Amino acid sequence: MKTLIVGTLAVMLIIGLSGCDSTPEQSPVRIEAKSLSSDWGGYIISVPVVEVTAMTDEVTIEDVVANNGNCQMTAITQNNFPKTLNYGERVQAGYTAKCNLVKVEVITDKGNWSVEFE
Repeated sequence: MKTLIVGTLAVMLIIGLSGCDSTPEQSPVRIEAKSLSSDWGGYIISVPVVEVTAMTDEVTIEDVVANNGNCQMTAITQNNFPKTLNYGERVQAGYTAKCNLVKVEVITDKGNWSVEFE
């Protein structure tokens, strides 16, 4: 009986330890939202911009999706993707002025990463 209990505890310990990984996966990118303002003939227009910075070498940014695809990226910044970045390099995605950034998902060759803004 004692051998059975010890064996069961050993198996439970092995299963428990093999399934535990307390370190979450590190994102290969930093995601920031900004608002760039320009004066267009007396009118101030603010454009939401997402800036993606590589936090590792050789990460390819495939796409930057805002608000689950409900915000339209400007034609100028659509040409920025896909883009391979090395540590510290960054790329910007600009969106139409009417977009209120709530959630941004960055699709990379190392997985998808998202952030929500308040």
